[in-house]
Amino acid sequence: MDIIIKEGLANGRVLRHPRVLEYAQELGCQADQLALSFILAQDFAPRVLSGAVTSEQLASNLKAMDVAKKLRDDSKLMQEIGQACVVKSEDYWNERSALAWN
Repeated sequence: MDIIIKEGLANGRVLRHPRVLEYAQELGCQADQLALSFILAQDFAPRVLSGAVTSEQLASNLKAMDVAKKLRDDSKLMQEIGQACVVKSEDYWNERSALAWN
């Protein structure tokens, strides 16, 4: 069965997460690349819908494949990032429900 991840960037909110930004800088990548690579590095084989709107966003998102390899090779780092960047479900849904949708 395929697992499709629709909002890997949490409608852009993950790009402002302070810990995501810190880890991205440490790894020499962009926040979108780290977020998508974290999904791609999971034990299952996810299908990720990046949500890219521009060719620049798509080019950046595609670099997540390289970062995912780094994460797959370092399970300790993968676990560390996962624990540091967790957002409580209640907080996520409260913030998401307050968003103005077009």
